[in-house]
Amino acid sequence: MNYILVPLGNPGKEYERTRHNAGRIVCENCANDFSCEVFIPKSYMNENGRDVAEYLKYHDDTEVIVIYDDKDLPFGKFRISHDRGDGGHNGLKSIINHLGKKDFVRIRIGVAHKDTDGRNIIPLFGDEVQKYVMANCTDEDLEMLKGVASRVKEAVEVIVKEGFAKAMEKFN
Repeated sequence: MNYILVPLGNPGKEYERTRHNAGRIVCENCANDFSCEVFIPKSYMNENGRDVAEYLKYHDDTEVIVIYDDKDLPFGKFRISHDRGDGGHNGLKSIINHLGKKDFVRIRIGVAHKDTDGRNIIPLFGDEVQKYVMANCTDEDLEMLKGVASRVKEAVEVIVKEGFAKAMEKFN
């Protein structure tokens, strides 16, 4: 079985440090260290699915591992899941719509907004969500994402060699 890791995000300099690009930021910090190919969509987040579907037309027998930001997961944490809905994430929704299926592996990277105490997560709704995820990460946020990168790399290796269930058992 071949695997492809797809970090979701938006292209361009103005987006490269945003929370919405957490998947790409984590991947950049493990560049060339993955046990599978990395495919970075060239389109914007809401259309990433088109690029993934086009890629898969020419790569039969390839399993997808999507890595993306999760506004409800504590910053710097990650979770592995499989065969779930889009959770309100437009990039994931695009992939599900373009592939016509949802049975692929996801690695969610936490970027949750915290209260001023630094501990309690503040749920965001409506326009607040877009404003928050489209804002640039602080230097501290970037350090946290760099810190999680090596664990994500390990998780990808387990997924590729032993399957997503074993990775979920080990890392979730």
